[in-house]
Amino acid sequence: MSKFNPAMLVPASQVEDFIKPGSQRTVQQVALDNIAKQKHLFQQPDEDGKRHFKVAGNSVSFTIRINNSALVLGQYEKDGVTADVKEMAVPKGNFIEALDYFSDKIKAGEFDGQLNVLSDKRIARTDKMRSTRAAKKAEPAKA
Repeated sequence: MSKFNPAMLVPASQVEDFIKPGSQRTVQQVALDNIAKQKHLFQQPDEDGKRHFKVAGNSVSFTIRINNSALVLGQYEKDGVTADVKEMAVPKGNFIEALDYFSDKIKAGEFDGQLNVLSDKRIARTDKMRSTRAAKKAEPAKA
């Protein structure tokens, strides 16, 4: 048995022996879980956690993030120019309903195109990290 090295520690969810078939969350489920977390953090302002919303006065601006990327929540057109909008604002009293609205749209498959692209990016990044780590392990150790 080799000597313990802190680099040996990895999340159990990334070890094949601990992954149950079909137990991996889909990117849609990740989005829904993130929305649920934001709702919880909004209702529990003293709780620690990464917030994807800002409260200013009587308004809340927010994004819905997947793998550190914000979803395009809508489009804005002005003077014939259309732009993607990743951050929306809503009155503070309607924030939970706004998140529920986007949650329903995700469940209905309206964001599948974006979610699949983000999922593919995550898979590509994971594969690249695995190959980079494998290459580093294959290098002879420096004395």
